[in-house]
Amino acid sequence: MYTDSYSHTELNGGINMATFTISAPKELAELRKRFPGVNWNEVMKSGIIKRLNELNKFEDLKNRSEL
Repeated sequence: MYTDSYSHTELNGGINMATFTISAPKELAELRKRFPGVNWNEVMKSGIIKRLNELNKFEDLKNRSEL
């Protein structure tokens, strides 16, 4: 099961932030509860940023025909 939604918010000071909502299997939510000290939002944000950086590098290589 997967659900996502996106919204955009501008905070005071002009910082643009996006809000993503995902749905995951119940088992994942239960596992997450076992580690309450983990900032899961930061884990997800870091994972998204890492993947986007990888995709950008791939696109750059592809555009330069260095694959």
